Amino acid sequence: MKDGFWLNYRTDKAFVIDEHEMWLRRPGNAEKLGVPQKVIDGFSNFAIARDRNKFLIWVMQHAPIMRIRGHGAYTAFEYSSRSRSNPIDAIWIWGKKKLGPFSNMFIANFATNEKTNIRWGDFLDAVDSGGYEAVMRAASTETFEWGKVAAELLEMSKKLIEG
Repeated sequence: MKDGFWLNYRTDKAFVIDEHEMWLRRPGNAEKLGVPQKVIDGFSNFAIARDRNKFLIWVMQHAPIMRIRGHGAYTAFEYSSRSRSNPIDAIWIWGKKKLGPFSNMFIANFATNEKTNIRWGDFLDAVDSGGYEAVMRAASTETFEWGKVAAELLEMSKKLIEG
């Protein structure tokens, strides 16, 4: 899978997208996703493309949304929330529709600096045995290297645009 999605983890509304920043900035899309108006009003504080990574992380910090992207061998889930239950529940609901038992997942929470790699089957076992906390309990809490994350996101975006 190489599709991209935005997911509101409070409402479970999900949208297939082309590119995360540009989709969010198109008129009406942020509202459909459930981004608060005060956040939408702040979009203009970020230069299109140049501030892409800062913009995406800022929006995730201020709205209950999750960025999802398939990368062939794995699917990445990125969000920013102090609560684990809503985002992990949303991943569970989304994954039941889209993932198989051996699908690899990368989950990153920018609010807590937790990140983990887990297979869908192991994710389900963790939720069943220990609840939402169990999924991220073993997660790495290394500090994100924002420059490295930004460079990787930019490189992925370029590849997606090139096709």
